[in-house]
Amino acid sequence: MKTRNNIIIGLAIMGIVLFGLVQFIVIPKNNQKNSRYMVNQQNPITHDINNVLKYRNKYMGNSSNITNLFHKLPLSNIKMSFELFPNKLTAEVNYKDTIADINENNVNKALIYNSTVAFALIDNLQVINYKFTGSTCKVSRLDVEKWYGRDLTGLLKKEEWKSKVQDKLEDSNYVNDCIKAVLMK
Repeated sequence: MKTRNNIIIGLAIMGIVLFGLVQFIVIPKNNQKNSRYMVNQQNPITHDINNVLKYRNKYMGNSSNITNLFHKLPLSNIKMSFELFPNKLTAEVNYKDTIADINENNVNKALIYNSTVAFALIDNLQVINYKFTGSTCKVSRLDVEKWYGRDLTGLLKKEEWKSKVQDKLEDSNYVNDCIKAVLMK
């Protein structure tokens, strides 16, 4: 009887210790890691392209696909709505904020990045109109392909994507030149 009580008390103590480890060490570490990952997803330079590859589609008319794609890209923390024009092969993303409030430099990088992702993943998408409170930007597939000098689907390999798209966004001259070449305000 005494041995059984000691075993029960030992198991209870071990359970309490394991519960404490999980509650106060493992779960907070996982939450911190997830928070860091979510912050990284808002930055075009650290965004994980593998996170959105599942949205690859031949047709831009699949509204849930394109909506979910943009909700996984930088600027997804800004309230937005969508309008698709399948007859014109055009998507319109309506952000409920001004460019100045978000930060123009961050918006420019995100628009370059988001457009490149969208055109690389959605085969027949030809134009994206980005509308912010007080301003509108238009990006076409032809201009983006001309900028990269190639078909965009070839960029989707992780190393290629990192070197040809993300790393270049750290250079402000590159971003300014790209904005002039592909973004029509």
